[in-house]
Amino acid sequence: MALAGCTGGGENGGGSGGGNGNGGGGGGGDSTTTSGDSGGAAGERPMRWMGPAWAVRDGQKEKFTEMTGIPIEVTTADIPTTQQKLLSGDRATFDAFSIDSSGAGAITKDNNASLTVPKDALDKWDEEKITELFTNPGERVSYLGAQTDTILDELWADDGKTELLFPPHVYNFDAIGLNPKLVDESAVSTWSALFDPQYEGKVAMGATSAITIPEALMHMLDNDMIEGNVGDLNDPTTDQLDAAVDFLIKEKERGQFRSTWVAYGNSVNLMASEEAVLGDIWQPACLDVRRAGTPCTYATMSAGVQGYRYWYGGIAPLNPGATDRNNVDMVHTLINDVHYGAWFPGYIQGWGYSVPHFPNKELVRDGSDDSGQGMGPEYYDWAYEGKATYQAVDEPGLFDPQQYEWSMEEGDPSSDGQVRNSGPVEERIDRIGFFQIWPSNADYMLERWKDFTSA
Repeated sequence: MALAGCTGGGENGGGSGGGNGNGGGGGGGDSTTTSGDSGGAAGERPMRWMGPAWAVRDGQKEKFTEMTGIPIEVTTADIPTTQQKLLSGDRATFDAFSIDSSGAGAITKDNNASLTVPKDALDKWDEEKITELFTNPGERVSYLGAQTDTILDELWADDGKTELLFPPHVYNFDAIGLNPKLVDESAVSTWSALFDPQYEGKVAMGATSAITIPEALMHMLDNDMIEGNVGDLNDPTTDQLDAAVDFLIKEKERGQFRSTWVAYGNSVNLMASEEAVLGDIWQPACLDVRRAGTPCTYATMSAGVQGYRYWYGGIAPLNPGATDRNNVDMVHTLINDVHYGAWFPGYIQGWGYSVPHFPNKELVRDGSDDSGQGMGPEYYDWAYEGKATYQAVDEPGLFDPQQYEWSMEEGDPSSDGQVRNSGPVEERIDRIGFFQIWPSNADYMLERWKDFTSA
């Protein structure tokens, strides 16, 4: 089978930690290895975990070692490299992997490369306190039609929902980043903005097929340029793939794009330098553009076909590595105690990412556990409920959640405070247009994508 060359080589970087310890360290680069420094008992040490830098940040490694006393070695690699390494033999020497839903199927479904996780092994996976986006997508996002089945197919190994195929730890609702000095943000709410002639030559366009093609498909379906329906859109036919690639080639050749990007840093540089005024950049990139001194807003997408491109990242044990190295239980601990605890939601929100257990306000907002302190009222309400910061913010386009001093006490939102881009989480869920998966026609998609990259 072909691997996820579609998903590109860039990694999500990040700034330094700040505030009440809820910020975090940087994201790391490609194909690097770092490890903790303390000992442990059972199983081979150090534990070994591979994945993209946005999924396996140093803070997560350090928290695991702090909680367990077990050193963990983290190897960062982009999604295609993660797939290639694990499917060519490295899974025998690693215990856990992370990836996102656009590439997970190559490991969890198409090959016998991962182990399922019994729900009973994760005592913090309480379905009363997990967002319905995972526990009941058929009702919560029913407007996606058959796409809701693909969410369940990524998540569960069995119809009885007793074994998790790919337990989630982060997710996001990807949109368009724009420069509010140069673009009217109220006019950017659909993927069609990327192809609007008024922005000709000023668009930073991703060049990763499993991301860029869906954006084109949403635009084309909404404008009656292709036949299809929302329910089937995340697993496109060869005809739909042909139409999308041909359309993107025409847009590229007529000069719509200032540049295409694959590496994360390139997307940041294009926006930070103001060579591009908008682009399909990731939310951490939007924040890094701000950290470079250029204002950047992450768009609020419209409801319907052109809504957010939703994906989730997860963690799972590797087969045979976790078993042979006697670390299956420790991988469960990594998922349950570190990522479903009180500390992680605040840490990862510094890059704009949400967590499955945000409905557990008693823990995530107001509580603490062995992993540390929860987010506190101001940070949680800003991140998940769309409320403004307690302090006034003079330049919203430069606001950095990692540098802001979040109050751990109840307070009043300021009339001049900053609200989170894209709005409350439930509104974002209401506006999903596409759930990212590894498509059935991936081989054909990758072959056609060569035509776009060479155009």
